[in-house]
Amino acid sequence: MVWAKTYVWTDLNGQKIEAEFVRADESTVTISMEGQELDLPLDSLSAFSKALAIKLRKEASSGQTTPQPVQKISKPLYDWKDLQGRVIRAEFVNATATAVQVSWNGQPFVLPMANLSEESKQLARRLSPPPPPPAPVVAEKTQPTPAPPSPQMEPTDPDGPLDLDAVQVWMSDDGRPLRAKFIDFDGEQLELLVGQDRSINLGISDLDKNSVKLAEKLGELNDQRKKKLEAFAKQRLKMKVPGVTAGDLQKTHSFENTEGNTISAIFIDADNDGAILQLTGRSTPVELPWNKFSSSSQALIEALRRKAKQLKPAVTSVPAKGSKLGYFANGPFKGYNTVIQTEKFDAALSSSGASVKIWLKNSKAPSQTPKTFSVGFGTRYTDTSNPEKHRRRSRNITGFENPPEPSMKRDHTTVTGTFNNGGKFQYDIEVNDKGLLIWSKMTDPSGEKQPTSIRIGVSVPGIVPNSKNATMPQIQSIVGDASFYIDPVSGSRRQYPFDEKWAITNTKYKGKAFNGMKAFTVMGSPYGNKISFMPAGSGMSFSRDVAYGKTFPFQGLSLQYANGSSPRSIPKNKALKVIITGQ
Repeated sequence: MVWAKTYVWTDLNGQKIEAEFVRADESTVTISMEGQELDLPLDSLSAFSKALAIKLRKEASSGQTTPQPVQKISKPLYDWKDLQGRVIRAEFVNATATAVQVSWNGQPFVLPMANLSEESKQLARRLSPPPPPPAPVVAEKTQPTPAPPSPQMEPTDPDGPLDLDAVQVWMSDDGRPLRAKFIDFDGEQLELLVGQDRSINLGISDLDKNSVKLAEKLGELNDQRKKKLEAFAKQRLKMKVPGVTAGDLQKTHSFENTEGNTISAIFIDADNDGAILQLTGRSTPVELPWNKFSSSSQALIEALRRKAKQLKPAVTSVPAKGSKLGYFANGPFKGYNTVIQTEKFDAALSSSGASVKIWLKNSKAPSQTPKTFSVGFGTRYTDTSNPEKHRRRSRNITGFENPPEPSMKRDHTTVTGTFNNGGKFQYDIEVNDKGLLIWSKMTDPSGEKQPTSIRIGVSVPGIVPNSKNATMPQIQSIVGDASFYIDPVSGSRRQYPFDEKWAITNTKYKGKAFNGMKAFTVMGSPYGNKISFMPAGSGMSFSRDVAYGKTFPFQGLSLQYANGSSPRSIPKNKALKVIITGQ
């Protein structure tokens, strides 16, 4: 029997699935598990899995043979018990030092080692395959010389010399490399720059130990750089600069680096990190740190920065193109189309046109980094083209009609466009100083046999950095009195303290009436202000979803909002309301 090669695919929530690669396009990868094909949007995958899909797609298009699904031998089932005594009977897939991958009724699950009983931990170790034996030595000239293996990228050594501006090679926890530049690290989330202008976020659970150590080392170097930049910013205020005019902001200048080399470019903007320049012959601006320039060029850039600030020119923006709205090219809201700033929160519509990010400010601690929430429009349909393999898919946006220009003043934004099946959609976001109102509608083309439904999803992220390694006193010092509050359609309000397990709190409300969720509220000292999500009208489906393995509220959750009676419409009188008030 021939075994097809399988790969471990990881999504943005850290969930893993072992399956074969079938094919991929620009937005979707198709995998096969137990003979069943499954389509995964590339944007739902971790950076490493996305890179794997792209690599396998290129290999397939260049003529290399991709393993096809073959008959599989069924695997035995095992009992996996957690610390609360709960048991799941599932197939063993794989295991690492921190988690066990299992398959239950064809669905993949990741069980953290820390949550398993000692018996289940030993079972995982026993089922894990031993390391491969060393390759045998083959006598010379007894066999034809094999083709050389594909070159492997060596991960960056965290103990070697490090350059913050260099491209690093990061390694996933399952051994896949990724080339990307370091941007920032907060102890749990790593921000990287892939290519010229695409940033991604990875959790430390996605990385191997050396890459976590690399993130920590580069984070320390980045903190040192920030302190130097702050000191240099004070020096720049006293710097003697050449005289410039408003016309010089549009001219091409020669800028010299510390090695005496020059570049020709137009000044775009500058801040404490560096200067943004439009180089001659390049279509997109580049950002260069201050320490790359000679002292005379630093003085010229500072003069242009002061002149630009004096004239207060409009923020640079990029026009809409294809499936992307126009967006701000610089400033704190780079990459967003519509921005509204209020005393209690900021809200911004992304250039995808399908998601809104909310920054909840803490009026009691203004210097504290705002907590974030995301609200997104989603589509779903059931692909019945193969009667034996029905699959759930999403519609992709192919273009916009009369796309809104980038704005920081518009309080009502309407986004209309076309899906890849020819269907039409309209997304509406209305913002005032009290919150947001979000609604939507769409129509399928005439004769569509696979009808589409729409929904609105809310992401409430976790708030404890590196929570896996934090002690309970450390966690409690961060979460304070934070809680989720759920108001049911009938019955009394339920409180879920962040430092109390979901299972324990649920036991307190066992047997009490709960006929659906009427409102969901997040509040407490870490947030400063209170944010609530609720339907504007009746008859809506409103639910919460806690991912498997998340045992505490401080680890976050998601909300789902849809119209059960009319799946292609969420009218304004039944919109999702987001209300933000003081506590």
